[in-house]
Formats: sequence, C-alpha cells, structure tokens
Amino acid sequence: MEIKQLKYFVVSADVGSFSEAAKILFTTQSSVSKVILSLEKELEYPLFKRVSKGIALTEKGRAFYQKASHLVMDFDRLESESANAQKNVVRIGMNHSSWLSNCFSEFYEQHKKDDLCFYIHADSTQSLIERVRLSDDELSFIYVFPDSKSQVEYLIKKYNLRFVTLKTMNGMVYFEPEDKAYARKKHSKVLSGLKFIQSENDAYLRYGKWQTADGDDIDISKDISVITNSDYVMHNMLEKNHLANLSAESFINYESEYIPGIELFNEGGQIEFGYLINKEYTPGPLAVEFLDYVRHAIEE
Repeated sequence: MEIKQLKYFVVSADVGSFSEAAKILFTTQSSVSKVILSLEKELEYPLFKRVSKGIALTEKGRAFYQKASHLVMDFDRLESESANAQKNVVRIGMNHSSWLSNCFSEFYEQHKKDDLCFYIHADSTQSLIERVRLSDDELSFIYVFPDSKSQVEYLIKKYNLRFVTLKTMNGMVYFEPEDKAYARKKHSKVLSGLKFIQSENDAYLRYGKWQTADGDDIDISKDISVITNSDYVMHNMLEKNHLANLSAESFINYESEYIPGIELFNEGGQIEFGYLINKEYTPGPLAVEFLDYVRHAIEE
C-alpha cells in the first residue's frame, strides 16, 4: 500500500467524484480509477459505490476513510517539516489580536536577517489547544474567560498541557484600532448610538453583562452591523467606517487623552491572558524568546 493510493482515495471520498478528484490531483480520471481499483484489490473489498451524482463510500469504505485521512494528514505534515529542514522553523499560535500581531511584527524586525521561517497561526482557543496537543504549535497565546475556564482546565489536564497567566484584564469598547490611538486626540464619543463589528463566535458577547465604571449596563447585541473572522476587515472598519468593537482591555499604558476606548467591567470576573505549552514538548529557543518579548511588552 502506497501513500499515493491513500491520497487518491481520500480526495475522491471528499469530493464524491473521480473526475473532480483528478482535477485536484492534476491527473486523469482513468488514473484515479486505476489507483482506487488497485487499492480495493489489496484490501479485498470495495471502497466506493456508484450513486446518481457520482460516488459514495461503502460501509467499509467509511471505516477505512477515518484511518486513511489521518495517515495522509500526518504524511503531509512530515513533508512540510522536511521541506523546512534547512531552516529554523518557529511555530506560534494565538487568538486573533492586533496587539499580538504588532508584537510579532516588531519581533520579526529584530530577526529579519536570520535564516528563520515563522509559522503564525491565529484561531479559536479550542483549536489552539488541539494544535498544542499535537505539537503543531510550540506555544500559543490565548484568552481564558471565567465562564469557560472549567472547560479549558479540563482539556489542559486531559492533554497534559500547561497554561500560564500573564495578565488579567477587563473589557473595552474600542472606537479605533489601537495602532491609531496616538494619532488622535481624546475621543468625545459615548456608547449610545454606536454600531459594532464583532468576531465570529464572539466570547465577549457570550460573557454575560458588561458595565461601565459608573455601573451602567451595556448590551451591544442589537447594535452589531458586521461579524467577521478577519483581522484586516476588523482594522479597516474601525478605522474607516467608524464602527466600534467590544474586546479585551488594551495592554498598552496610554496617556489618558489617547485611550482608544472605554473600559468595561463584568460581574463574572476578569479575563486571563497567557500562554499554553505542551508538557511533553519543549518550545525552541526562538519561541521562548518571543514569549519573553511578549511578557516584557506587557510589563512595560
């Protein structure tokens, strides 16, 4: 059995058509059919059955797909690692964060002449936990909310991971991107009448009631105009379309006249920001150096 057979099988199963699989694999339909036939002969049972709109997995084919798809993904990962064997590869995960993005940009500038390849993966907390478990990332930066802390702690214990809190924080309604705050004078906006842009599966909306320092309740759920998973869209809409965003309190110690928004508080408690590592895997020196860079930036 060859990895080529498994790849042809997995792609054919994913798209439900030998002809469509051939396009994806840059080969011919007859070639795909021959490879699948040879695999079925080795296994001594059919993997596909003909249906009106193409092909579908047999019962044994579905069971074989579960194993084959994992093998193909593992092989692809090994190929990727081999392709970067001549470089010092650094793999870091993070929740979507403009502040962390700016930190990495500054860190990269210090190492741009080095023979390095950085993999920066932005994702949800649950996905990042899975990536650290599989050692796809050397470490990840995540936000942990009090209402999901039990779930996160369960997964951390289950997968033998470790979470270290770097800072606890409140929420903030931003009127502009953080990197634009120093270019403008103190805002005169109030929270009423604002339109908001929020992230998909937004934890800040899920996390109960928010209040201002004066104790006024804030509910933005009816004022959301845009939902996105793109940092680029978020940044542009805050800067150019004058939308607001409810997110975590800024790490930056602004002078009062330049604060980019209004701090909010939640009766459920503060949000924890920190990093996640796998106890069975030691992050490389460059990943640790970036961690120290982030820790120092928070403490400034």
